[in-house]
Amino acid sequence: MTHRTFGLMVATVAVVGFWPAAAAGQAGRWSPPRLPDGQPDMQGHWISDAVGAAHSVEDGRDPDADTIQGRVGEHNPVVIVSPPDGRIPYRPEAAARRERLLRDIFTPTRFEHVDPHVRALLDGVPRNNYVPGGMQIIQTPGMVAILYESNHAYRVIPIDGRPHPPQPVKLWMGDSRGRWEGDTLVVDVTNFNEETWLDSHGSFHSDALHVVERWTYAGPDRIDYEVTLDDPKAFSRPWTIAFRVNRNKQKGYEVWEDTRWEGERDVEHILLGGRKDKAAGITGIHQHRREGR
Repeated sequence: MTHRTFGLMVATVAVVGFWPAAAAGQAGRWSPPRLPDGQPDMQGHWISDAVGAAHSVEDGRDPDADTIQGRVGEHNPVVIVSPPDGRIPYRPEAAARRERLLRDIFTPTRFEHVDPHVRALLDGVPRNNYVPGGMQIIQTPGMVAILYESNHAYRVIPIDGRPHPPQPVKLWMGDSRGRWEGDTLVVDVTNFNEETWLDSHGSFHSDALHVVERWTYAGPDRIDYEVTLDDPKAFSRPWTIAFRVNRNKQKGYEVWEDTRWEGERDVEHILLGGRKDKAAGITGIHQHRREGR
């Protein structure tokens, strides 16, 4: 048995500067422009400050990966703000399943061992808000829409008080229903399937996932994003992620096309490598060691 690690992760406090008291104070000092129907006007192109969370919401970006270039405002803060240890509070049986996934990620032999994002599947919520690439917010009376660069995903968020669909309806992106609380868009998301991961570390959830997002328009070029995740089948308690979303002020910026092409074989190659390693007796677990947390 071999044990492979991928560098040392050193904790930072990048998120503490705005969550939650600083964000509330800043939002209280700034009065945003408003649309004719009274909504704060958050329209435009935005980009997350927490792209590293797409690799691991607990540890951040892969320390062996190249720094992402050519994007605006992508950094690597610690994003789990509750519980204080920065770890997903999995129930014991779910933690055991997550450990099996981390071993399968090390030597993948089946499609379900490969990150759904790598398989060009939808990322779900909240992951779509911190995968590489930007987002565009569009508002009309009674609705907020978010267009994502990653995998052509989009969300239509009614803010007219309509209910969620019946519980048996299961969706990759869940079902979003929003309301405004002052300058904060609160989005209640339910009706998930269990196929998406929260990051590439196999951080799974069940179809009982319930997400509540808070998009606080804190300044002309800043949204403070906070999301609480509750899943009684997988988590022992609700937990919270927070990070900053920055306005993309690059002149003439357009949403980039992000798609797969005919003949693409990345997943097949990943599985071929994993099967060869396993046949050779190479096994282990994909994880990072962290100092100071």
